[in-house]
Formats: sequence, C-alpha cells, structure tokens
Amino acid sequence: MAAKKENPAMDLIVDMLKKNRGTSYAEIKEAAAKKKLDVYPIMFGRAQALLGIVKAKPRGQGKVAKAKAAAAAPAPAAAPAAMFGVPIKRGPGRPRKNPLPAFDGSSLEGIVAAVKGSEAARARYRTALERIGAILTDALS
Repeated sequence: MAAKKENPAMDLIVDMLKKNRGTSYAEIKEAAAKKKLDVYPIMFGRAQALLGIVKAKPRGQGKVAKAKAAAAAPAPAAAPAAMFGVPIKRGPGRPRKNPLPAFDGSSLEGIVAAVKGSEAARARYRTALERIGAILTDALS
C-alpha cells in the first residue's frame, strides 16, 4: 500500500484546531502565510470534519450518486391521467400552465363543448395570423 502523502499545510491546520477548536480560518491563514504555506477554505473545512468539529456527510452522497440511483431504479408505472394525455398536477398552490378543457368524454354534450372550444381557439389563432400578415405586408411595402 502506498505511503500517506504529507501535507504540511493540512498538518498545521489540524494542529492549530487541536489546540483551540474555535480558531478561525483567518488566524490559520495568517499563521500559514508566515510559514509560506498555501491554505484554502476547503482544507479548513476538511480538517474540522476530521476532528469532529463539524458534521460531514459520508462521501459519495451528492448529486452524482442520486442521479445514478435514480437511473438504476425501475421506472414507475404511468399514471392513468398521463396515459390519456391529461397533464399531471403541478405542486400545491401552483397554477396550471394550460387550464384543462371542459371535456367530459362520457357524454355527448362534453364532446360538443370540446369541439366548440377548439373551433373558437382556431378562430382566435386565425385572426391573430391575419393581423401578423397585415403588419408584415405593411412593413415590407
């Protein structure tokens, strides 16, 4: 097994924190500068975690591990609403991106209402396109 690499800056940080657990990063950085050592905040945090001054999560618990776990997990079964093209509800208190049409597939009145709604939307889109066309014609002439 390879020998442990020595890092005098990390040793300095650990020694100072062992003497006084409340030593600040600025004090440690100043002492390291006198010894011509480079000290970075991540080193200070790792030393605190090694000594148990702060709590640290076990390594390998970050975004990559969560993404791998999600990719390895089997895909959930599709909800019945998603199978029929109905969007899944957003969070509580969040409005829908597009309100659901008043469509009741079990009755003839619902089908007629859905067709009338789509015809009204088509008419709105057509008038908007005609206006855009008129603006473009005026701009190009």
